Amino acid sequence: MTWCGRVGELRDERPTILLLLPESLKDKANEVGVGAEEEGVPMEWDFMDGGPKTLAWEAANRSRLRVGIGVTPKAYAITLANLDPGNPLILVENGETSLRWLGQAAARLVKGLPLPPMDGKADVKKDDPDESQVAEIVAKILREMGLA
Repeated sequence: MTWCGRVGELRDERPTILLLLPESLKDKANEVGVGAEEEGVPMEWDFMDGGPKTLAWEAANRSRLRVGIGVTPKAYAITLANLDPGNPLILVENGETSLRWLGQAAARLVKGLPLPPMDGKADVKKDDPDESQVAEIVAKILREMGLA
């Protein structure tokens, strides 16, 4: 059974997430589809030109599941049909995550599950200390407690 295919290729009429992308990026559709398939939600894709927000919104409105993904060379978006076209649920610029993650995230939206960590990383805020800073803090506390 195929879980990912171009619009009209899937044999049955099951609801799917829809991905829209320019024809020049057609090789990227399978990468997004792998993520959706891992979550057990079928995905279809088709060609369309435009920005990631427009593509995602159009895809969501064409999808029976009301979830759409837009992929361009520099940005990706995921949105729901009932959201503002200019304000997608997720906008990723400069390839900050994998295409596979997009498929997983869209599928989890369909299933009502929490989004996966972006590419297996925990959500880290920019002002969170890194590992060496944490080690310094722990060492300082141990010294102050007289344990080091």
